[in-house]
Amino acid sequence: MLGKLLKYEIPALGRRLMPLYIGWAATAVLLGLFVGPLEMKSDFMVVISGMLYTAAATAVLVMAVVLIIQRYSNSLLGDEAYFNQVLPVTASEHIASKCITAMIWVMVSIAAMIVTGILIALFSGNAIELIKAFFTHLPDILKVLTGQEVLVALEVIILLILSTTKSILAIYTAITIGHQSQKHSTLLSIGAYIGVMIFETTVARILFRLTPGLFFPQENVSDFHRLFLSASVIIIILGTIYFFFCKYFMEKKLNLN
Repeated sequence: MLGKLLKYEIPALGRRLMPLYIGWAATAVLLGLFVGPLEMKSDFMVVISGMLYTAAATAVLVMAVVLIIQRYSNSLLGDEAYFNQVLPVTASEHIASKCITAMIWVMVSIAAMIVTGILIALFSGNAIELIKAFFTHLPDILKVLTGQEVLVALEVIILLILSTTKSILAIYTAITIGHQSQKHSTLLSIGAYIGVMIFETTVARILFRLTPGLFFPQENVSDFHRLFLSASVIIIILGTIYFFFCKYFMEKKLNLN
């Protein structure tokens, strides 16, 4: 059932975000044209197109967060929860589908940011120089890179994915707590999220005092590998706590009144 939920959830969020991505790309093209070697280049239009690009980027990132929150709140805690409760789907599958969908669209947003940067370079006339510079220095870059550097880069990517997933589950936890109050759910959710951040900070401080060698200093690659493993375990534990917290409230404390 998780696959069926994802087939519904991913397009549902995409229908809201794709027009924003297209608008973001359009502002990137516009910015690239005005910063490029135009005969009638105008500093005013450069500023305006830059402001439009910044506004579009901000709108996409903010709306992505808002929609991720809305999909969880409305589908599992709001009016749509009546329908979802009768489906032959467990609470774990519901939460997992929302989290995976959110993670996918966060990654798409990061990819869109990279694409808009490429579009600016292409339409500004600097793409050829950038491509030449890249391929000119590529052999030197490959010589410097070793198996350890590639492994470290992979570990950083994994750590970012785990951290983002944990952050999404932390937001879901705050929303779930806030839903317990019908009159002040938003205010309680904000307070709950602050409480979650205090909880994470407290855990980090305790672990730092108990095992300072795992966090600082990092003198070589082996130390970084140890830091990666330690941080990954902590993040996974926190994410698991948030996941089962949401699961418990959905199964035992869900209030649809």
